[in-house]
Amino acid sequence: MRSRIPALLCLALAAAWPARAQQQPKMDEGEIAIAYISGRFAMPVTCKRQDGTTLELQDSIVLKVVPEAGTDTLQVTFFGIEVPDVDYCYNLVERRVADRRGQILLRYRSHNRKDLGSTDFRRTAIKGSLTYNAYEGEVKERPIGSSPEQAPARALAFDGGDSRLVVEPVQPGSDGAKLFADFDARANATVGGPVAGRRYTFRFVAKDGEQFVFYAIEDRRKRK
Repeated sequence: MRSRIPALLCLALAAAWPARAQQQPKMDEGEIAIAYISGRFAMPVTCKRQDGTTLELQDSIVLKVVPEAGTDTLQVTFFGIEVPDVDYCYNLVERRVADRRGQILLRYRSHNRKDLGSTDFRRTAIKGSLTYNAYEGEVKERPIGSSPEQAPARALAFDGGDSRLVVEPVQPGSDGAKLFADFDARANATVGGPVAGRRYTFRFVAKDGEQFVFYAIEDRRKRK
């Protein structure tokens, strides 16, 4: 299974990076890593209302460069899930999906070589994952709905230490692969085909070691 990881990531790099590279001046590995993962991403979520009906939603986050902090800083924003009159939210691989809100600032440690930035980035990415180190931020997590089985609210600190975001490809047979297969099946039934977009496993590790996973599909819809 592990031998599939570099090949999968190479496909993702080939699909996403060349077009961006043509639009940018020479960048070092860190700047490329930040630009590469920037975008809006969503995770499929189903919420059960108190009247027994269900609602299909997407939990969204945005990863973007912060100009005032420099091109080597990535900001992750969690918007949370706001749904009235629900008992709980879930998806195929997560029994209870929490409402997460907050921001994290991350940097990518790298070689500072603009002439070899693309080469350095590909050399790191081929190993199977990309790690972005957090230096500031907090994510507040709270249960959604009125179900008594919900986990208690908590605040996760991402202000240094070993706090980080690890970006990994979605491996065949993994929870992420199962979730996206179910998502594609629903899309086939409603919109006539799977939703295009890069897909990753985002693993967020807080300063105290607590972590959560966000199975991310790129949301390419234009927004006003």
